[in-house]
Amino acid sequence: MTTIQSCPDVATDVYRDAYSRINAMVVVGEGLADRHFRLLARAMPDDRDELLRLAAMEGRHARDFVGCGRHLGVRPALGMARQLFAPLHELFLGCDRRGDLAGCLVIQGLIVECFALAAYHAYLPVADAYARPITAAVIADEGDHLGYAERWLASRFSVVEPATLEVCQRALPITLAILQRLADDLQAIGIDPLELLAGFAELFQGALEAIGFSASVARRVLARAVATAMGAAARTATA
Repeated sequence: MTTIQSCPDVATDVYRDAYSRINAMVVVGEGLADRHFRLLARAMPDDRDELLRLAAMEGRHARDFVGCGRHLGVRPALGMARQLFAPLHELFLGCDRRGDLAGCLVIQGLIVECFALAAYHAYLPVADAYARPITAAVIADEGDHLGYAERWLASRFSVVEPATLEVCQRALPITLAILQRLADDLQAIGIDPLELLAGFAELFQGALEAIGFSASVARRVLARAVATAMGAAARTATA
C-alpha cells in the first residue's frame, strides 16, 4: 500500500488523474440524489416540500463540486461514475416502481448518505483550499438528509423492518464494491480507503440503530454485506 500524504500535491498528474474519477463520483452521486429525492417528493405528497428542499440541496452540491473540479482544471470522468452508480440507481428505481418507500429511503437516505458523509469527512483534511469550505458545508447538509430518513423509518419501524433488511442485503454489497473499485484513486488524493470504510460502517450501524435495530443485528447486516462484497471481488479476480 502506498503511503498516504496528509497534504497531497494537487498539481501532479497522478493526483489529477485520480481526482477526475473521484470528483465524477461525487458529481454523479449528488445529481442522482437530487433525482431520487424528487421522485420521493412525487410519491410522498405529505412531505413534498421537505423532499424538494433536500433535492435542491443535492443539486447545489453537484454544481459546487463541478466547480471544485473546474478550479483544478480537471474534467470529471462522468462515464465511469455513471457506470459504477448504475446498479444502486436501478435498485432505487425498482423500489420506486413498486411503491417501496422504505426501500427508496434506505438506499438514498441511509446507505448513500452515510457513504457520502464518510467520504466527505475523510476528504476534508486533505482537500485543497477551494474545496475545503464547500466540503464542510456539504457535510452539514448531508447530516440533515440522513436525519430525515432515520426519522421516517424509525416512526414506521415495525412495518418497514423486513423491507429494510432485504434492501440492505442487495444494496450494501454494491456500495462496498464501489469503494473497492475506487481504492487506488482514494489513496492517490490522500484518503485511506480502510478509514473511509470504517467511517461508513460506524455511520451506517448508527443509522440502523437509530431506526430501531439492535446493535447486534446492525453488526450482522454489515458483516454479511462485507462477506458478500469480498466474495464477489474474489470471484472477479479469479475469473
